[in-house]
Amino acid sequence: MSARISHNIGCNVGCNIVDPLCDEDSNYTKDVYLKNIEKYSDYGFTHLEFSHTLAISKDDAVEIKNFAQKIGIVPWSIHSEHLNGESKKQMEEYFKRQEHCCGIAEALGAKVCVCHIPNVEPRAGDMKRDVALLTRLADITRAHGLKLAVETPPYDYIIKVVDRINRDDVGINLDTGHCFLEGNDPAKVAKAIGKRLITTHLQDNFGVNDDHCPPGLGKINWRRTLKAILATGYDGPLIIELTGEGVKARRSVEELRNFELDKEIVLGMAYLRRLLQEMKL
Repeated sequence: MSARISHNIGCNVGCNIVDPLCDEDSNYTKDVYLKNIEKYSDYGFTHLEFSHTLAISKDDAVEIKNFAQKIGIVPWSIHSEHLNGESKKQMEEYFKRQEHCCGIAEALGAKVCVCHIPNVEPRAGDMKRDVALLTRLADITRAHGLKLAVETPPYDYIIKVVDRINRDDVGINLDTGHCFLEGNDPAKVAKAIGKRLITTHLQDNFGVNDDHCPPGLGKINWRRTLKAILATGYDGPLIIELTGEGVKARRSVEELRNFELDKEIVLGMAYLRRLLQEMKL
C-alpha cells in the first residue's frame, strides 16, 4: 500500500527516516533506506527527510529515488552536517560534506536542505560570520536546485540572519521542539517566521530536554501550532522529526527512552491527522 500525494497540505505529512538499529551516519546505507521507505509509505507518510547521507553515493540516491517514486512517496529534504569548529581544516571538511550532501539531495530529487547555524562560539552571536557562511552554503544548495532552510533556534536571530542574506531560496526550518525547549511558544514562532518558512521539524518534549518525541507526546499545544503554521501560507509537507537511540536515551521521561519507534511513528502521524481533520484539512 503506498501513500497518495495531495495538493492539500492536510494530506501531506512526512517524516525523517529513522532505523532503530542505526545510530551513526555510517550505518545509514542504501540498503537501510530501501528497507525503510516502503514502511514509511505504508504508515501513510507522503514525504521523506533523509537525515544521514554521508554513507550513500549519487548512484545510491538515484536508486532510492526511483524506488520511492515507484511506491508513491516523495524525497522532500535532507538534513546537512554541522559545523563544529572554525579552523581551516574544519571549514574545508564542512563544505566538502555540504557539497556531498547537496549532491545526494539533488540525486534524490529533494527540494530542501536543512542546516544549523555554526555550532561554535559565540553561537548566534556573530552575524557577519554566520551570514557569510550561510551565504556560501546557499550558493552550494542553489547550484543543486535546493532551497536552504536554516533551523531554529534562536528564532529571532535566525530571522535576522535570513533577512540579511535576503534571497528567495533561503528561509527557515521551524523546529518546534527546539523552540519549546527555549521557552518559546512554537505557534508564536511560526507567526514571526511567516513567509520565510520553508519546511518543518515537528517534534515534542516536556520543556526539559530535546526529547524528539512525536507530536502529542509532550507539552506543545499542537492545535495552536498547526493553525499558526498554516496561517503563514506554507504549502509544503508537515515533516515530523524523530530520533535514534542515542538521543532517546537522554529523554526526560524515563519510560519513553525505550519506547518503540513504530509506536512513535503511528502516534505522531495519527495525532497530526486527527488535528488536521478537526481543522477540515
